[in-house]
Amino acid sequence: MREVNLLKGDIFSALLKMALPLMGTAFVQMAYSLVDLMWLGRLSTGAVAAVGTCSFLVWIAQSITLIAKTGISVGLSQAYGRGDSKSAKEVWVSGFILNLIFCLSLTILYISMRNKIIGIYNLDSEVHKMAADYLLIVSAGLIFTFLNPVLSAAFFSKGNSITTFKISIISLFVNLILDPFLIFGLSIFPKLGIRGAALATVFAQMISTLLYLYVGYKDREIFVRTNYFTIPQKEYFRSILSLGFPASLQSLIHAMVGMVLNKYIASFGALYIAVYSIGSQIESISWMTADGFSVAFSAFFGQNFGAKNYERLHNGRREAMKIVNIIGISTSLLLFFFAKNLFTLFIPRDPEAIIKGIDYLKIVSISQYFMALEIGTTGMLNGLGLTKYPAINAMILNISRIPLAFILMPIFAANGIWIAMSLSSVLKGIFLSLIYLYLRKRTDGFRINMKTYVWKEKAC
Repeated sequence: MREVNLLKGDIFSALLKMALPLMGTAFVQMAYSLVDLMWLGRLSTGAVAAVGTCSFLVWIAQSITLIAKTGISVGLSQAYGRGDSKSAKEVWVSGFILNLIFCLSLTILYISMRNKIIGIYNLDSEVHKMAADYLLIVSAGLIFTFLNPVLSAAFFSKGNSITTFKISIISLFVNLILDPFLIFGLSIFPKLGIRGAALATVFAQMISTLLYLYVGYKDREIFVRTNYFTIPQKEYFRSILSLGFPASLQSLIHAMVGMVLNKYIASFGALYIAVYSIGSQIESISWMTADGFSVAFSAFFGQNFGAKNYERLHNGRREAMKIVNIIGISTSLLLFFFAKNLFTLFIPRDPEAIIKGIDYLKIVSISQYFMALEIGTTGMLNGLGLTKYPAINAMILNISRIPLAFILMPIFAANGIWIAMSLSSVLKGIFLSLIYLYLRKRTDGFRINMKTYVWKEKAC
């Protein structure tokens, strides 16, 4: 039995059973980029900078997938909690159709405008060409970037996180094996450099999609038991957009802010772009781990809210906070005390980059607990359908990074950017926790007056 019963039994145990595979999945997703950077760091610092430039464009794509992913996750979790299979199917089809439309639109935009988009960063000609080549290949494979999140959502909305973990592991191994062969031209393979890294990633993601479809067909999951030729009622599309758009907009603004900050960083030279590219991936140990648990929290809160298990929601938050504390404190200590060891793994032959990387990791280590707190609380609120509150909180404070960095750069140089990022993360965690407590108090543990705080159609 792959599915975890989130409606009954020991809460801490259920959350761990659900979350540990999701955490593993999050690490695997993080490892995609880390593996690429480890090999490209041995190719050249310019190659790392090129991928770092494109990473924000990939981030934008992943942000857009959150519309369908979040809407499907919340809608399916609450429908399963109510035992409403008809509504579940309508939610799935609505999310799938919207996701496909977004995917096709972004693919056309990236492929046709790739040189103009990369040109924003005023990179030297060699790095620009590498970035454009990488973006072309990744853009051609965006269909898999869009399909995998919604397919995985169909599994973990029912409490099944182990399937997504197994598929992610297989996909990672494919990427891990292909990277050195395609980048450096080992054995019979041609030396493709940065294009090889892009091809390895796209092929690995394609394998994930095929495995999801295979397992889904075998287990008769919702995405193979649904009629795609029947257009759902418009209320379902509205519900998906209402639930998913805030989370997507939050991530999009985060990505846009990241692009602005990356332009600031680029003013200090390609070395700092490489430092940020690697440092942010190492830092993702924290937020990707927390994000894995956040998905579990969302499924738990969604199912129990749908089933009206209000006391279990209260107890669930207490247990969830134990997990958040462990993640936040552990990663803060890891990044601070092992900064040199972690950064040396990626650019072992560039002493200057290592020194700058240590500064980055030590500064952001201060915010890791608060980042875990924010992400965990976001999962809880999303499960309740209260997606706009974490989104608004994150958007305001992410945007604040730009003026903060502008003020601090003349004083601390590039470190001023890292300080601005860390400070905003601290504030996000504090404010969102206060918002959660306020909403819980005003709704008597989410029992009453929820309509005041969340828009809901009959669909969800």
